[in-house]
Amino acid sequence: MTQALPVRFSYCLIACLGLLISQSSYAQGARWFQVELLVFSHEGASDGEQFEPTPLLSYPGASRFLIEPQRVKANMQTAYPYSVIDEFGRQFLTESAPSGSASDIPRRQNTQVADPDTALTPPANARPLLPTPFVALPAAQREFNGKAAYMQRSGRYQTLFHQSWAQPVLGKGSALPLILDRSGDTGQWSRLQGSVTLHLSRYLHLETNLWLNTSGDYLPGEWRMPAPPLGPPSLIVETLPEETSEGFGEQWVASTDADGEPELGAEESLGPLYPYRHAVLLQQKRRMRSTEVHYIDHPKLGVVIKITPLTEEDLEIMASDEVASGFVLNTPAAGN
Repeated sequence: MTQALPVRFSYCLIACLGLLISQSSYAQGARWFQVELLVFSHEGASDGEQFEPTPLLSYPGASRFLIEPQRVKANMQTAYPYSVIDEFGRQFLTESAPSGSASDIPRRQNTQVADPDTALTPPANARPLLPTPFVALPAAQREFNGKAAYMQRSGRYQTLFHQSWAQPVLGKGSALPLILDRSGDTGQWSRLQGSVTLHLSRYLHLETNLWLNTSGDYLPGEWRMPAPPLGPPSLIVETLPEETSEGFGEQWVASTDADGEPELGAEESLGPLYPYRHAVLLQQKRRMRSTEVHYIDHPKLGVVIKITPLTEEDLEIMASDEVASGFVLNTPAAGN
């Protein structure tokens, strides 16, 4: 079997998840918006600024990730070509193809799996056609490209995150925070960590829970803060030892020492070293109006965001463009 099936299978799952989620949101009257978010750092000096020495840094208990097609495809260039994308934007990779239908794939909590025999055909009542929510749009569609490039050239700013996507914006009780960093995948702290949350009541609201890891040049002496947490993983690789390859979801026990404790190497026992001295928190709530560019300022961080309402016609065009781009069905497998 070539890799074409698993890659196509992965993208069909994304499409079906998008269809299920977006149709449900549409049926419940959720309003769709295109979001563009730019987060950057101020690289200039911050003499005289006072920051909280030990800010409270944490990730939300429930969250989601942006689905980046190029990242998904890059992850497929591994020895684990069989992929499932769940409704939280997490990618699961397995080293062995499931036999039979997708029902043989291990059921993971909060993961929807489509039948590959029917995934290529949307339901007959799947109208209006909607794009897959929370999929990063092509860079050419970003309005802030020129601004970001100018700021980067100046040397006074560095772009830390810049993406655009479409999504239904839900009420505060239903909206999930969007994690912006992938530290949970790399096991290393990135300069920017944290999440943003968009929700809708009478107005649109943005909540930021972002922090910038810094060298702490503004701090006196040699003091450094404890390491902040790493984010939740967006990429989960599930390996299956040969002797138990037929038993998905088995629990593996690490080797133990004479006292029954897991054996850890020196690096594992110490864990990764936090390469920064301090983190500066940007935690704000901001009421916004659609179609307006909003700017959140901070001595070390800046956030620029624009949220544009999408009509039914806009959504149908975006869905058609998504299919035409090859994202759903026609992505070639690695090496094919």
